[in-house]
Amino acid sequence: MAHNGTARQRRKEAETLPEIPSRWGEASRRTLKTSEIVALEIVRDIVSQKLKAGDRLPLEAEMLKHYRVSRSSLREALRLLEVQGLIAIRPGPGAGTVVGKVLPGNLARTLMLYLHMAGATYDELLDAWILSEPMMAELAAKNPDRKRVREALSPFLEASDACHGPMRQVAAGLAFHDVVADLAGNRVLTLLLNVVGFIVAEHVLTTTKRDELEDRIVDDHKALAEAIIAGKPQAARKLMEEHVRHVVEDFKALWPRRVGEKVQWR
Repeated sequence: MAHNGTARQRRKEAETLPEIPSRWGEASRRTLKTSEIVALEIVRDIVSQKLKAGDRLPLEAEMLKHYRVSRSSLREALRLLEVQGLIAIRPGPGAGTVVGKVLPGNLARTLMLYLHMAGATYDELLDAWILSEPMMAELAAKNPDRKRVREALSPFLEASDACHGPMRQVAAGLAFHDVVADLAGNRVLTLLLNVVGFIVAEHVLTTTKRDELEDRIVDDHKALAEAIIAGKPQAARKLMEEHVRHVVEDFKALWPRRVGEKVQWR
């Protein structure tokens, strides 16, 4: 009897709880348009046929016959994929449709719209970056392919007093974080977390005026490269968090007003 009374009480309490919207929202209940279904089928064919970036897709006439849809639905499907960067449509001589690349930047531009609509600020974006980068550094240090890890990070093993030329450029600093993300070894995490890093790079790191990487950043990258190559995940995580926090603090000091602004779409 006590058990049944407890169950009835729980049901009664549940009935008084405010309605909480499903995390799936309307997307799970919306019927897909024909163009969206075709876009999905095109992607499935790209994957099943093991096509690579730059490989040509069939001509429009062939795709119309294969997917059995109207020209307008097919073209809308191709536009959907083009916006996502998953295909590229080349006009003029040698025109055609080719397979694109799975790049964080393409997904990031869609996420920026969602972040702006949600009212997310640059402060929240930077907090997410502080959490995500150390995770990737830790995973990179755990990567079992030690030869690959060493080869990928060897260019970043020079200290600031010996680092000159291209390795001093801001692009090299961004490349370091890309390499660490790639070495994380989990394609889901790499893509999702790299999206955060891409938005930070485009909206924060490349907007500050600097001719080259500062000594501290070069030395941070060197220490991180050594920890990851040595297979020390906790040390790599700690060093990355300290490194990213330093970069964030510099940005906040430089542009204090920007921190509270909403993430913009670019």
